[in-house]
Amino acid sequence: MKESNLYIGTLSGTSADSIDAALFDLGKKIKVIGSLSKKIPQNLKSKIIKFSNSKRNLYERPTKELIDLDNHFAMETSNLINQLISKLKIDKNLIKAIGSHGQTIQHFPDIKNPYSLQIGCPKIISEKTSIKTVGNFRKANIDNGGIGAPLTPAFHKEIFFSKKINRVIINIGGITNITRLIPGKKIIGWDSGPGNCLIDQCVQEFTAKKSQFDNKGRIAEKGNLKDMTKIIESFLSSDYFQENLPKSQAIINFNFKKISRSKLKNHSFNDWASAMTEITALSIVRDLEKFCKAKKVEIYFCGGGSKNNFLIRRIRDLLNEDYEIKKINNLGIDPMLIEACTFAWLSKKRIKKEEINLLNSTGAKPSLLGEIF
Repeated sequence: MKESNLYIGTLSGTSADSIDAALFDLGKKIKVIGSLSKKIPQNLKSKIIKFSNSKRNLYERPTKELIDLDNHFAMETSNLINQLISKLKIDKNLIKAIGSHGQTIQHFPDIKNPYSLQIGCPKIISEKTSIKTVGNFRKANIDNGGIGAPLTPAFHKEIFFSKKINRVIINIGGITNITRLIPGKKIIGWDSGPGNCLIDQCVQEFTAKKSQFDNKGRIAEKGNLKDMTKIIESFLSSDYFQENLPKSQAIINFNFKKISRSKLKNHSFNDWASAMTEITALSIVRDLEKFCKAKKVEIYFCGGGSKNNFLIRRIRDLLNEDYEIKKINNLGIDPMLIEACTFAWLSKKRIKKEEINLLNSTGAKPSLLGEIF
């Protein structure tokens, strides 16, 4: 009997908008069997945001509230996975493993004892789904000398690398991470800076959380950047944007209230949304020009930010003629499922005991990534 290559990938991005789960056939060619997404309830999201902005070491000193949140998030994830399996009418016994990234709460790669903390206990997910579950991917990377993120470059290399074409994959979630796939250069990945997080925070601030994000960039599109240049450049002059690679980031370092403090009423909602969008666009473009210089580079976007038409347009306007934006669907995977596919793929590698090489992206030695539950 032919061996099953069915794996599930699940995660929630740093924006904490939704939990995604997708089932893939990871044979010679990747096939998406089906996917399901669930919006994170507002009360759960509020707790996630609260803990994400805490400077307390929650890894060494977790609170009861955090442990409850960890369990709650695992249950939400398990329910979503079970709903997906039921919807697809798949025999659970055919699914080899679940790769669960969870929801990042804290990510401190540069302190004396670095750590990256995710909620969504893999042990609970395994118990509630009756499927082998691989989790704690970032922890494993840090334990092997890395900075814990980004983890996607290993997957991007295997799936999207071409010996003849210069490619760059840009995932715009709460944070933006970039993978350089240029033949003749090291394959590297890093966090360029904010993705959707500052834009989301801006929208939530001005709408008293009635709206969570700028749909297609329609709010920012109506803004005027004429008087916002100083604010934008002041933010982009911070140390992180001058650092060399490898580098990774956490949402705690991108705070709209801090940027807008005492200046909020000096500018309109549209202007602020436009300025936060411009920060994301410029941070991406400047890193491309700094680290991805080459003739004829194809740019592919994925993640929630790829749906922000105004943001993508601004990036296109800022890029020079060496860069061409193309649709990642043409490479065979839905842009909204690439991260889920990454963790399904990582779970397969872990089950098969195959080491992951992220040395150039995170500084970790080639190693087994993740723990099996």
